Amino acid sequence: MNAMRLGEWVELLREKAGGMPGLEGVGDGLAGLVLEPASLQPYLHFRRGRYTRNLIYRDARLEVLLNCWDAGTFSPIHDHDGQECWFSVQSGAFVLENYTLEAGGLGPGPARLGPPVRVGPMGAGFVDFRCPEAPIHRVTATGGPAVSLHVYAGPVDRCLVFDTRRQRCVSRELRYHSVFGRPLAPLPEAPAPSVPL
Repeated sequence: MNAMRLGEWVELLREKAGGMPGLEGVGDGLAGLVLEPASLQPYLHFRRGRYTRNLIYRDARLEVLLNCWDAGTFSPIHDHDGQECWFSVQSGAFVLENYTLEAGGLGPGPARLGPPVRVGPMGAGFVDFRCPEAPIHRVTATGGPAVSLHVYAGPVDRCLVFDTRRQRCVSRELRYHSVFGRPLAPLPEAPAPSVPL
């Protein structure tokens, strides 16, 4: 399975999700999986000093993205809009900071997070899982360029972004850099901390 092409893997995932709620067993299927690098090529869109979100597949049950990270780039602290999320390292190295919600944070407004629990650095084949009960984290590419594969059990169009200093969170619309391999026109830069997820 380690030499599987991206398209073949997405088809298997679609079959697994066919008509069933949730995506049981996705984490097991991702564990240790490093897809054939040439099959990722259409979705590899890097931006200096940023990371990009590149849509591979989306339907009502499932969303698959390939994120491309410049070395040292990081996501804001964010949740996943109540969806299950699997994060698979395809290349490079990442550090994850996982947060617990201590107060607020179920919608925009006051939010207090516990101290982060740091995981990593993690390399190719590592899989992280975010569930509705523990959704909040920040991802940093410590070695790059880096590539991560993301699977959501249902599309995620918005998420909460957390500011630990101000103890608040805001809702942010998520954007793609490319859709099905085709880059989109650049959007105006949003004010910090709304780095696209």
